Formats: sequence, structure tokens, C-alpha cells
Amino acid sequence: MANSDNGTTGPELLERAMEGFEFYEQGDYASARGIFEELCAKDPREAYYRTALGAISLAEDELDLALDNFNQALALNAKDAAALVNRGEVRLRLGDIVEAAQDFARAVDLDPENKDPLTLRARLLVAAALETIEAAQRSAHSEWTK
Repeated sequence: MANSDNGTTGPELLERAMEGFEFYEQGDYASARGIFEELCAKDPREAYYRTALGAISLAEDELDLALDNFNQALALNAKDAAALVNRGEVRLRLGDIVEAAQDFARAVDLDPENKDPLTLRARLLVAAALETIEAAQRSAHSEWTK
């Protein structure tokens, strides 16, 4: 989390990220977005900043922008459980149920001991996604048999 190109140290970036997270938690998405955009510019290789921007976009129902940020975060860190779970939620809301279920399953696979609270959310969401798929299949089958 240090970018020697601009002289910013890891602790300074971490402090700004914590500040951005506080704004996010308070619902001040504009301030949070500004901080995380600044952090992305200072350290573009840090996946967490993209995940944070995705979470802000998701909270504001900007699903395409959220998806883009989660994709960028996962390109930087394929094991970012938060990005996987949140991207899965975006995909679920966009109707991409199979892809959503894959994201949730991948997040669960990353935490086989179920230590991360995100894993519980992923398990619940994958169950909901699979239930939706099964219901759609039943509906399609009943339409075919009429």
C-alpha cells in the first residue's frame, strides 16, 4: 500500500482509506468516493480501493459502475472475497443469476472454515441464486408441458 512514485507512504494511504470507509459507513458516499478515487490514482495496484468504489456504486444503485470496479478489483486480486460477494450481488440484481452464483461459490471456496462474515452472506446469496434458478427452470418446464 505504498507508492514510492508520489512519496505517499503506506500509513498515509491506510489513514485515508480508513477515513473513506468512515464516510461510507456514515452514508456520505460523495466524500467516500472522492477519497477512494484519490487513492486509486496514488496506488492503482491496490484492489481494496476498487472494491470500495464498487461498494459505493452498489450502495447508490449504479450497478454498471459497481460491476466495473469489482471487475477491476478482481483483476488485481482474484481472492478478494468482498469484491466477489459484491460483484455477485450486482450480477444477481442485473439478472445474471448463474454468474452471481459462481461469484458466491468462489467466495465460499476461499473461506472453507467460514471465518469471514462475508462468507455467511455469500452462502445465503448463493442459496437464493440457486433457488431462483430452480424456480425459473420449474416455470419454464411447466410452460413447455402445457
